[in-house]
Amino acid sequence: MKSEFELLLRKDIIAILDGDETFDGKPDSIYRMPYLKGTDLCKLSDNFGLHQEYGAASRWMYLDSLLRYMIDHNRCDELLCYMFDIERFYQLENLSTMEEVYKIHKEICNTVIDKINAKLALGRHELQFLGGHFYLTNINQKVEIQAPKISRVDLSYVRKLPERCNEEMIQGNYDNVITKSRTLIEEVLVYILEKNNQEIQSKGDIGRLYNQVKNLYNMQQNKNYDGRVNSLLFGLEKIIESIGAMRNTNSDAHGVGSARIKVKEREARLTMNSAMTFCEYILSIGE
Repeated sequence: MKSEFELLLRKDIIAILDGDETFDGKPDSIYRMPYLKGTDLCKLSDNFGLHQEYGAASRWMYLDSLLRYMIDHNRCDELLCYMFDIERFYQLENLSTMEEVYKIHKEICNTVIDKINAKLALGRHELQFLGGHFYLTNINQKVEIQAPKISRVDLSYVRKLPERCNEEMIQGNYDNVITKSRTLIEEVLVYILEKNNQEIQSKGDIGRLYNQVKNLYNMQQNKNYDGRVNSLLFGLEKIIESIGAMRNTNSDAHGVGSARIKVKEREARLTMNSAMTFCEYILSIGE
């Protein structure tokens, strides 16, 4: 076997991936993968470098050929990430709110993975989505993900936070989103201090790290500043305090027993977006 992904080359699994199978028994249901017509599958193949003539095969055969091509080129994970991306789910465009779109998308993705894994279970294999990538492994096999070493923290890196949180949002792991948001803030603060040859006084304490950066950039609240600027600086400090506190009491980093509260998607997105705004501002001062 060239790749474990070859286990997906089954007609019943392809019927899930190409949108043939719905999950509530209704032919026009939105609870499915996006339904891909023959023309859609040929266009998808072209996008990934495999030309297929429309009308030359059945729908499932187009996707079978594309999967084989991507497996041969060690790109099956790339194809699956593309197919599962929320932008592909055109059937959700008539939902009333973005919160509902994200909710239904997450439900569909989780159901698709569960249904595929039910078909792989007898062979003791499963499809996993971890760190923004798909893996096909033995059941309960832990996937070791090597975090890339960050050599430069810039606006581009900061703005990829939603991408890094995508898996957690899909799976409803909102605590992890808070942890990633807090980690981003620490990475930015440490990067700025190291870039300016400052000794890190307390790695892991973002309040103290932020105070170091404030001293470095002379950001302390000053009575000679416009009051609105002082309010902005005070707001930045409250963002830092709140995210740090949420991470310590709500996120997956600490077991806090009865003090723990359930984080909802809206709080997770607010935390993520606040962290991005803070980091963009701090980096812009450095530039």
